[in-house]
Amino acid sequence: MSASSFSQSDVARLLMQYRGALYAYIHSCVRNHADAEDIFQDVSVAVVESISKLKTEEGFFPWAREIAFRRVLVHRRTAKKEKAMNPHVIASLAEAVERVDNKQPISQRRKMLLECMESLPDKSRSLIARRYDGSGDSISAIARDSEQGVPAIYAKLHRIRAILRDCISHRLSKEAAE
Repeated sequence: MSASSFSQSDVARLLMQYRGALYAYIHSCVRNHADAEDIFQDVSVAVVESISKLKTEEGFFPWAREIAFRRVLVHRRTAKKEKAMNPHVIASLAEAVERVDNKQPISQRRKMLLECMESLPDKSRSLIARRYDGSGDSISAIARDSEQGVPAIYAKLHRIRAILRDCISHRLSKEAAE
């Protein structure tokens, strides 16, 4: 598909297809759900406005990620509440994300994560879901609602993430051996 043939529905479809990956990249740079969502919206507008610069659909994600990278830099420079992150650090993060993306497609890693989450006990699964569902609930709110201390919630999340990391690593190793 060439640049002149991108319709509005093509752009919307591509944005929806890569929303999770773009949002994850942005969030890994800013570490705040509200800021990440704002930046994602800015990126979406920029993508729609400059879609004519894109040559092929296959290049959409790297191109959109570059737009996101630049928007994160702008956000870091203008955010008064946080100390600006070194642009070289952000560039290193972008390179790391690209290396990971090249090794294992997002959809495959996501599928493995979902499979590993299914193996968690219900309480662990709901704690992870609440923490990372995008609602912006703080650890203190989760601790208060579950009548536990903040350190206990941090410890539980740490253990659950370790279990998920090990599960995904095991599945990747198993898949590589096949």
